[in-house]
Amino acid sequence: MKKILVGILLLCLLGAAVAFLLNPRASELTLRHLASGDVVGYEDGRGALAWLGIPFASPPVGELRWRAPRPVEPWDGILEALAHSSMCPQVLPFSWLKPLITIGDEDCLYLNVWTPRLDPEEIAAQALPVMVWIHGGANTLGGSSPADPYRFAVEENVVVVSLQYRLGLLGWFSHPALRNTAPSKLDASSNFALLDMVAALQWVKQNIAQFGGDRDNVTIFGQSAGAFNVFALLAAPQANGLFHKAIAQSGTLNTIPQAQAENYIDDAVPGLPYSFREYVNKLLIIDSLADDRSQARDAQEGMEDQALVEYLRNKPVKDLLAGVDRKGNLGYSTVSNIRDGIVLPRRSLMEVFSDPEQYNSVPLILGSNRDEYRFFLASSPRFVDRRFGLFPHIRDPGYYHRIAGYFSDQWQAIGVNEPARVLHRSQPGEVYAYRFDWSEQPTRWGIEMDDLYGASHGIEVVFLFGPDAVSTLPRYARASDPDSWEELSSAMLAYWANFARTGDPASGGGVVAWAPWREEGARKIVFDSRRAKGIRMTDETVYIADLKKRLREDPAIKTQRDRCELHVQLFYYALSSDFWDEEEYARLGCAAFPPGEFSAML
Repeated sequence: MKKILVGILLLCLLGAAVAFLLNPRASELTLRHLASGDVVGYEDGRGALAWLGIPFASPPVGELRWRAPRPVEPWDGILEALAHSSMCPQVLPFSWLKPLITIGDEDCLYLNVWTPRLDPEEIAAQALPVMVWIHGGANTLGGSSPADPYRFAVEENVVVVSLQYRLGLLGWFSHPALRNTAPSKLDASSNFALLDMVAALQWVKQNIAQFGGDRDNVTIFGQSAGAFNVFALLAAPQANGLFHKAIAQSGTLNTIPQAQAENYIDDAVPGLPYSFREYVNKLLIIDSLADDRSQARDAQEGMEDQALVEYLRNKPVKDLLAGVDRKGNLGYSTVSNIRDGIVLPRRSLMEVFSDPEQYNSVPLILGSNRDEYRFFLASSPRFVDRRFGLFPHIRDPGYYHRIAGYFSDQWQAIGVNEPARVLHRSQPGEVYAYRFDWSEQPTRWGIEMDDLYGASHGIEVVFLFGPDAVSTLPRYARASDPDSWEELSSAMLAYWANFARTGDPASGGGVVAWAPWREEGARKIVFDSRRAKGIRMTDETVYIADLKKRLREDPAIKTQRDRCELHVQLFYYALSSDFWDEEEYARLGCAAFPPGEFSAML
């Protein structure tokens, strides 16, 4: 009977813990006085304090759709910040879902804060480093809720903020009608999502001292699209002075010329197939206002600017997104980070970063994962079939790993090595690079996870925020050796926090001294477990020239057409347009194969 009672007590305690985590209660300890009103959060039971769903801007709805964010309206009383806000509107990415399913809410400009456990009387004496997380998701997917940074707060004594921003067509839209009807210069921008991030950073500057954070020591960090946006914020004049360090995890510097983002495909300067004018054509056809593209273009050109803007603003979100083309786990095809001359320069970021006077020059970490592209190839029927419709099986392992190697090295060259070389010359001693190599996942359900994924895209996020941080793959990055996993995770947390504190990731006496990028010798740190080669510095570096040479000489490519196709996929349909050279392509013997004859790898 005693054992039964103990068991019942344990079950009750477990049930209470689960209920607490699912329904946290406001704590007087968390009362904070913000510029817009008082807010209260909760004690998370793991040693951190948390505030979820604090508004940092007015809802971008109605007349504020496709306008710069407006200040949040002050509130009366005490706001209970106990639950994550809705994600910003997005389309579920699964291509087999018919029809499109839209989730999220336009009222989504909220942020979350985690701190160590501080008593109210301690706050004024604190000046803790602040880290602001920008989530990934191809700029069309995701939200702030999967990130759980309590370990940064508890173990590293850091204040962490995670934010949400408008996604896809709602976050980026470039059209003359919007510019011509904009009441201000910022409203005429094409980069509303980047301005959301600026507004969140302004909120941090105004309010973070109330949480024990140092407004003059803010680090922005993001992964994938979040890292694309970190690079963009480095170039955005509106973000100047709002952050002091930056970390870009698996990012690239790609920005889109405004003409490509908005022009028709048959203009003298052609737009992309999914440009915003072409997308308006699709909506006009869907709404039976035109029978085909030709009629839609005539109708669009015949509409007054204000009428066209009202037509678009009055659309419910599900109708606005009704014409998107899904791209598997990449969300849908659209344009982001546009060279509008307002938020982003007209020039490429590689050009901008060559002059420290032209961007927000701050200490920077940038890196990528060794097997980035396996994450995407693993969901492509071209490379992987699914037994019984569920269990992935690589069709041709040799081909799978060769293609994944090309595109993962492309990511490393375009997103890390080439920009690090340029940035190092602009700000020597302040650029740190890494490669993430860990791949020790166990076989699950007969699937060799290491072979399928390896050190794949997004896997390093799990080491910072926990095993459910990659929300689309809740069992991603489970470890064969939990102790080894935890050791690497703790080391990475320390490097990231040290960098946030001082601008030097090894300042706290890390496992290995992480030296800044240099022209020769060991340029980057490698993150791997002690069961493999461990954390170490390396001089292994792949540049675009190396990749092109490998492609020219690869004996596994059997025909000239195949070689030209892979060249196009690597450098034309690439993570950046900076390295495509039409004359070089012709010299390779590819003149007979126009780039438009091929499609992107994914």
